[in-house]
Amino acid sequence: MPQTAAWALLLRGEAWLCERPVDLATIRNTQLDGWRAFAVLGVMWHHWAPKEWRGPLPFEIGLFFFLTLTGFLITRILLRERAVGENRGGKWRMSAYLQFQKRRMMRILLPCYAAMLFAIAVGASDIRQHAWIYFAHGSNFHMAFMQGWPSGTAHYWTLAIQMQFYLIWPLVVFCTPRRWLSGVFLACVVLAPLSRMILAQSFPWIPHGQAITVTALDYFGVGALLALALERGMAVGDRRLKRASWFALTGYGVLYVFGEMNQPLAGFCYLQQTLLSVAMAGLISSTLAGLSGPIGDLLEHPAVQQTGRLSYGLYLFHTPTPLFLGKILPWLWLPFFSGPWLIVRLAVYAFTSWGLAYLSWRYLETKRQSPEPLTLPDR
Repeated sequence: MPQTAAWALLLRGEAWLCERPVDLATIRNTQLDGWRAFAVLGVMWHHWAPKEWRGPLPFEIGLFFFLTLTGFLITRILLRERAVGENRGGKWRMSAYLQFQKRRMMRILLPCYAAMLFAIAVGASDIRQHAWIYFAHGSNFHMAFMQGWPSGTAHYWTLAIQMQFYLIWPLVVFCTPRRWLSGVFLACVVLAPLSRMILAQSFPWIPHGQAITVTALDYFGVGALLALALERGMAVGDRRLKRASWFALTGYGVLYVFGEMNQPLAGFCYLQQTLLSVAMAGLISSTLAGLSGPIGDLLEHPAVQQTGRLSYGLYLFHTPTPLFLGKILPWLWLPFFSGPWLIVRLAVYAFTSWGLAYLSWRYLETKRQSPEPLTLPDR
């Protein structure tokens, strides 16, 4: 199976020689910002565009790129901080944990809560009725049992999962013996498809089982395995991982097509997202090595870079934006703005979301970011 080969490559990172030595702790890879831009734009198109405009393409995969990237970046930071603490000696774990949480909270909580208040103000009904669940970052469990996705706040299930990850993962990385880290990360990867299978077969009455935290552990786990492999000597852009990621992407594509045809392959369908996370890990590794040619130029384009920098705010504000515009520009919903003219409404969505994201970045994010060169804002 392709995912087995990919895991083996990641787990054997300590045996590989660096073909291109690079200090990932001191380099900001701007091309990752470029991928963030396309990831968030895909998610926005998935949420805004009608089904006939989206076609069969999985525009939502940008969301899973964010989750895999978070697993990689956060684990990379934590491994670095663990090395510093162990070299310093003494009781370092609690102070390192608290410092990590302080940085995460300063960078992500204030914009997140501002977006929640904005959603309440513009009339998002579910967060108005269950505000404490959202503010406590338990909305993913709440949404798992809903028949439909809530208007204006559906995206908060992923943010809740990431917040839970930020709280628990430092304890995993700091407290697990080093020789067991790869096994623990791999166990997380295996647990995700297993939990998806159990939920689908034993709890079919849960409408959105994918919103339950354990089902997303393969994204974080694969990202963590990549971070561990790089720490142990694997070269960024390693060719074997690149080949494995292409095999994984092919497997994901096959399973996705069968799923779209309502003929999921029994058993294998639960590995679909795991394969995607392996493909994303290969993309991250190749990007860290530097992509050249038209793709590299596109990722480095100033407009793409700016979109990548605003990606967190765009993700936060893009779903309540239609509710906001429905209050101040109700004429956008006149029959004229249907068919091909729907693009005008979507353009207004985009410009408004951009403006809100810029304000969030300018006044809530930028001044509160501590310098962590590798870790572009890891949302």
